[in-house]
Amino acid sequence: MTASSPPGPASSPVSIEIGTSHYPRLVRWGHAYQRESGVSLWHSYVLTTSDGPILIDPLMPDGPTLGHLESIVEQMGGVPAATILTNDMHERAAYVARSQWGIPIWAPSAGDGEYEATPDRLYGASDRLPGGLVAIPVHAAFIGDTLLKWTAPDGRGVLFSGDVFMERGDHLIIHAPGANPRAATSIEEVAADLRTVLAPHLDTIDLVFSAHGTPFTGDARAEIRRLIGAD
Repeated sequence: MTASSPPGPASSPVSIEIGTSHYPRLVRWGHAYQRESGVSLWHSYVLTTSDGPILIDPLMPDGPTLGHLESIVEQMGGVPAATILTNDMHERAAYVARSQWGIPIWAPSAGDGEYEATPDRLYGASDRLPGGLVAIPVHAAFIGDTLLKWTAPDGRGVLFSGDVFMERGDHLIIHAPGANPRAATSIEEVAADLRTVLAPHLDTIDLVFSAHGTPFTGDARAEIRRLIGAD
């Protein structure tokens, strides 16, 4: 299901999060929406893998930003091998990317029945994802919520948290559940599930990149442990 977008987005600059301008490994771009409560940031990512570039929750940038992004992606290996969604609310521009560039869409199987169109592949925890990413499904605010774990070329563990964790300055928050009866009903319920599904990964998470907010680059392991009440 595609979340309704507020009017008047402005594309944020393309940012190389890992790598250099000559050797980009992880790139972020997005939209900034002005709301009564302030500016809402929506982010997307492209990363370099042995299978080729991989898109995560892609938004369609404006013309100048798209041109810049396309030149960077060309440096990363050309047309992306896949789009991977982190939940059923993040279809965003995935179908546009598939139509224009033939990029197949991988979407969480838990969100089946909620998508506005048809992804090419539904995935779960046991599936090998393109680029060697690891899927960590979570019973959270949206029924398809899935964390994606990636080992960067420099060895750091990167967690793409979608809507599960969101950055708020110097700390992370857990997205509050909504009204979907198939999703979690409280933050405490989400935290309890996170304690279970993240147990094998907590000691290897160095960076957190969410679909909203700027990247969290503090002590990710300590912050996640605090947030979910892990020992």
